[in-house]
Amino acid sequence: MARSTTSIRLPDDLIEALDERAAALGVTRSQLIIEAVEQALDDRSSWSPGFLKAIGAPRPELDEAVAEMVEAIRDRSSRSEPPDL
Repeated sequence: MARSTTSIRLPDDLIEALDERAAALGVTRSQLIIEAVEQALDDRSSWSPGFLKAIGAPRPELDEAVAEMVEAIRDRSSRSEPPDL
């Protein structure tokens, strides 16, 4: 895989923590950063921006259904004390 060089500025305390973690894992600082970036990109790729926007948007048409569901759950939940064993 071709590699490019990039420069970033990180606070000293973050560099120190990064170096400690890399040493504990037995990898270089660069390897740890690459793995972290790959993981961050993988995590976000499964959630499209449109999906995240849709689930964050208010849905007033569902308010009544949600209220009914919450009430049903409360009605069925046990409020008794657990038995002594």
